[in-house]
Amino acid sequence: MALPDDLLSQARLLATKEPKRPKQASLRKAISNAYYALFHHLVGQSCRFLVSGASTDRKALRGQLARSFDHGAMKRASQAFAGGATSPWVTVGGAPPGGLVRVAEAFVVLQRERHAADYDVSRSFTRDETLALIAQAEDALEDWDDARGTPAANAYLLALLVKARR
Repeated sequence: MALPDDLLSQARLLATKEPKRPKQASLRKAISNAYYALFHHLVGQSCRFLVSGASTDRKALRGQLARSFDHGAMKRASQAFAGGATSPWVTVGGAPPGGLVRVAEAFVVLQRERHAADYDVSRSFTRDETLALIAQAEDALEDWDDARGTPAANAYLLALLVKARR
């Protein structure tokens, strides 16, 4: 999966490129890239789960499906799987394994911090907190590998796309 890996590499490069006093622009873009690495990874996993196959038409369908994901719906699904909300999706897949809970928690944290990095100009970021967020995104990708294929992970992939009914 090239794009998430490239985004994480770029995030780490941006967070460390100015050796003494990192520019806020570099740190903010690094945080954004860390979030988008996890976002694109989860969207890709969900699209491959929902539309399998290697034919050109199946790849095109996955490309169209990828444009249907909503950041807010993904956050709400992640909150549910992290234990912060209730959702029927959680009960369908059974108790989420620890790795999946950490993926969901990371998604919520990274989205919140990406929003702050992109829109809250009154806030300053440090290199250490930026690197910690990048590490959290990297850990979430590893945790996903452990959780992938479980009934709860499959329910999570579907919940990321489907807006929950109240």
